[in-house]
This record gives sequence, C-alpha cells and structure tokens, in this order.
Amino acid sequence: MTQYPMVDQVNRLAGNLLAAGGELYLPGVGSLCVRFRGARRLSARLVEPPSREVVFTSQQRGVSLVDEIARVLRTSAPAEGPQAGGEHVAAQAQDIYDRWLSRTQQDGVLTIEGVGVLKFKNFTPDEAFDRRINPQGHAPVRIHRPRRFDGAMWIGIAAIVFVVAFTAYWWLDNRHAASTVTTGSESVTLVAAAPAATEHSAAAEASADGVGADSVTDPAAAGTASAASGAEGAAQDAASALRAEAPTDAAPAADGEPARLVSGRRYVVLGVFSTPENAARAAQLAREKEGSFRCGVYRFGAKFMVSPFESEDAEACTLFIRAHAETFPGMWTYTAR
Repeated sequence: MTQYPMVDQVNRLAGNLLAAGGELYLPGVGSLCVRFRGARRLSARLVEPPSREVVFTSQQRGVSLVDEIARVLRTSAPAEGPQAGGEHVAAQAQDIYDRWLSRTQQDGVLTIEGVGVLKFKNFTPDEAFDRRINPQGHAPVRIHRPRRFDGAMWIGIAAIVFVVAFTAYWWLDNRHAASTVTTGSESVTLVAAAPAATEHSAAAEASADGVGADSVTDPAAAGTASAASGAEGAAQDAASALRAEAPTDAAPAADGEPARLVSGRRYVVLGVFSTPENAARAAQLAREKEGSFRCGVYRFGAKFMVSPFESEDAEACTLFIRAHAETFPGMWTYTAR
C-alpha cells in the first residue's frame, strides 16, 4: 500500500489514542476499545500473564477520530479570525478522515499501519503495537509451588522434640550426679556429700526411670574434707561417738533379705544398685576396707541402697560423712518418707 504523509500522521494519532488505553470511534466503521484481560491458567504449573487487547464494536464508543484530527489542527495552526474557527476546522478534519479511510480500507479490511488490521470485525494488532501495550509480553509464567512437609519429615520433627524433652527431664532428674564408680560388672552413680539432702520417698523413686536419690551438694565439702584431715584426732573421736550412737538394728545384714526404709529416718548412702547381689558385694567391699562399717542393704524403689550409717539426727549423718570423707568420698544423706 502506498503511504502518504497525511495517512501516516493519522495512523500515529490513532495508535497514540489506543496505546493510552482509551476508546476510539471511527465514523462509518465502528469503535476500537482497549480491554484488560486477566491472567489465565494454562496448566497446573503455567499461567499466562495479564495483558491488554484491542477489541472492535459496532457501537459508538469513546472519542471520534474526526474530533481528534480537528483538535490537532487547532493546536498546530490556530484559525485566523473568529469566523474561521469551528466550521472550517471541522470540515477540514472530516476531509482528512475521509481521505485517510479511503486509503486504509480496502474490500472491507481496514489496515492501520503500525497499529493493526480490522477484518470481519476482528482486530489483529501489529507486533510492534502489541509490544507497546504489553511490554511484559505473553510468555507463560511457571508457578513455583511451596515445598510441602511430608509425613516422614513430620515424624522426624516429632522424634526430635521427644528426644529433647526426654533429655531435659533426665538432666533435671539427675542434675546432681557427680561421678561413676564401677563395682564388679556394674556402674554405680554416687553423689557428692551434702549437709541437708533433698527428701524423696521410696514410692516416688520406684515410679521413675533410672531410679536414684537426689541430694544438695555441699559447697564446703572439699573444705570440710581438708579440715577433717587437719584435725584427724577430732574426726576419729566423732566417728567413735557416732558408731556408739547407732542403734543395733539400724543396719540389717548385707547378705540377708533387703530391709525397708523407716519413714522419717536419715540414711547415709554409700551407693545405689540395680540388683541385691551387687549391693551385697559393695557392702562386703566396704566392710573389708573399713572394719568398723556395718553396711545395710535397703529397698530403694526398684533398686537397692547400701547404707553404713543411719540416724534420726541430720547432724549425726553429716558428721559421719565428714569423718569418712577421705576413705569413702561422695557419700550423701537420704531421708525416708
């Protein structure tokens, strides 16, 4: 198609009006309107982005192209005198439009160079004009779905939480454990000596896993042991007085049936064992090491406790522990309920 300067200018004017998102009325043809089209899902993972399109309607919509041509004429070359204004410019604009339409419309097909083609009431935009109104393009966008937690991951998280909770409970229940002593084939936990032990009932100890006895660590235990070694004579006298004070039935035979704890009575604990045989073996070793010891074996929940001394007086138990701190370090006091 032969292009004329006038036709090219009208084409650019029509393209600018449509690119601005407006509606353009072409007298004798119809109206071109820009419509927004939302995003469309093409598949489960692909989505077509939103875009703008030009549609045709036979109704009169928007601004007339003839009026826009007249506006441009008045802006570029103002009419001379008051009489030349309206009718002259309107007639000139209509003449320009008619000549433009006669050159752009052939056999019912309207071709606006640089804008698009209107054929059978369907408007096909030019590629350059489509990029102008849709700079983002029409390429489908892939959807990135968030990663889901599967069942195995939830089970793993639950297991971690359970282990952390169980470890915290175990640590709180055994926070005063200080050292481990091996007797035969079994390891026995001993707790540092304390002037006032935390009281636990044998029934409560029986219901807990890994039954043991809690005690409060004496901050001055090390200093007391040093003082006891410095005043050896006084410690020996105190030990003799304690042995004389202990009742004859305070310590049952280690090789007999384990005895039950007496409520309210305080026991010096040498160790806690899982079987009566190990407890009896530990009591025998203690007697061989210290001939004055009369070790008794008591039921301690589901375990068995070895005690070389018991009394209703807490101070007496403390003195006994201090007197034998060098030979048997780590003994502690337990009060039965």
